[in-house]
Amino acid sequence: MKRIHEIFKSASVLVFTDQLIFSGSNFLLTFLLVRKLSISEFGIFSSILLITYFLVGISNAFIVQPFQILSAKNFSKKSLGFAFMASLVLISMFSLLVFFITLLPVPAIAFVKNNLYALIVFVSAYILQDFLRKILLTIDHIKIVLFIDTIFIIIFPLLGFEASLTLWKSLYIIGIVNIAASVPGIGYLIKNADFNLKNTSLLRYYFTEGKWLLSASVLQWLSGNFFTLAAGVYLGINALGALRLVQSFFGIINIILQTIENYYLPKTAQLYYQNKNQEKKELLLKIRKAIALLAIIIVCFFTFSDSLIIILGGEKYHQYGFVIKLISALYIVILYSYPTRISIRILEQNKAFFIGYCISFVFSVLSFHFLLKYGQLYGAVAGLAVNQIVMIVYWKIILNKKQISVWA
Repeated sequence: MKRIHEIFKSASVLVFTDQLIFSGSNFLLTFLLVRKLSISEFGIFSSILLITYFLVGISNAFIVQPFQILSAKNFSKKSLGFAFMASLVLISMFSLLVFFITLLPVPAIAFVKNNLYALIVFVSAYILQDFLRKILLTIDHIKIVLFIDTIFIIIFPLLGFEASLTLWKSLYIIGIVNIAASVPGIGYLIKNADFNLKNTSLLRYYFTEGKWLLSASVLQWLSGNFFTLAAGVYLGINALGALRLVQSFFGIINIILQTIENYYLPKTAQLYYQNKNQEKKELLLKIRKAIALLAIIIVCFFTFSDSLIIILGGEKYHQYGFVIKLISALYIVILYSYPTRISIRILEQNKAFFIGYCISFVFSVLSFHFLLKYGQLYGAVAGLAVNQIVMIVYWKIILNKKQISVWA
C-alpha cells in the first residue's frame, strides 16, 4: 500500500492526471457544444478557437518556451516575475487588437463588433490560463495546476443546464470560468515572483531566443491550420465543423503529447544540461512507452471510426466518419516526429525550428488549391501530413549535419 501511495504521489502520475483532466475537459466541452449548438455555430466557434490558438502560440513562443529552457539552466524569481508581467502586457495588446479590428469598415466583421466583449473575455482568459498552466508545470508546482484544471470542471453544469445556449453566451461562460480557475496560479505568482522592472538581460535573452520561436509560431499556426481554414472556405462551414470536431476528439491523444511538451521537455532539458545521462535514458524510455500507448489508441480510433463519429456529433455527422481515419494516419506521422522535435527545442536550434515551418508553410500555399479542389477533406488532411513529413526531414538533416542530439 505504501508503494502504491508513493506511485500516486509521484510527479509523473500527477502530471498525467492533470493532463487527463485538462484534455478530457476540453474534449467533453467540445462534445457538449457540438450537441447544443448548430453545425454553423460550432463552425464559427471553431474559427474563433483557431485564432485563439494562434495568439496562444505567440504567447508560448515569446514567453513560455524561452522560460522553459532558461528555467532548466538557471531558475530565478526574477525571471518568473518577468514572464508573468510580459504575459499580461501581451494579453492587453491582444485585447486592444481585437477592439481595433472592430473599427475597420468591413461588413464581414460585423459579428465581432456585436460580440466584442464576449470575444475579449474568452480570448484573454484562455491565453492567461494556458500561460499559468505551462509556467507552473515548468517549475514543478503540479498540484496548483491540478487545482486550476479541477476548478474548470464547473463549466459543465453551467453550460449543460443552460436552456437557450448561444455561441456568444458560451464564450462568456467559458471565459469567466477560465478566469476563476486562474486565480490560484495568479495568487502563487504574485506571492513568489520578483517583479523587478530592471530586466535588461532577461529582455535581451527573450528577444534573442524568442524572435525565432515567435516567427516559427506564426508559421506553425499557418502551416498547421492553413488547410483547416481553407477547407472552411472551399468546402463550407459544415466541413470545417466536422474537421474541427475530429481534431478536438484527438485531444485525447494530446493528453500524453501535451504532458511531454509541458512537463517532460523542460525536465529533459534540465537533465541534458546537467549531464545526467542515466536519468535521461530512463526518461526517454517513459516517453517511448507513452508513444507506444498512443499508437494503440490511434489504431482503435481508426477501426471504429464510423461508430465514433455518430457518438461524437450525432447522426448529422454520419457522413464524416472517414475523417477519423484520415486524422489517425496524420497522428502516426506526428508521433514519429516527436523525439526530433524535442531535440530541436532543447538544443535551442530555434533558427532551424523556424526554417522548418517556413518550408512547411510554403508547401501549404503552393499545394492547398490543388489538394482541396481534387481531394476535398482527403486533400486537407493529406496536406497536414505532408507538412509534418517535410519538417521532420529538414530537422533530421540539420541534427545529422551538426552531429548533435539530446538522446545520444
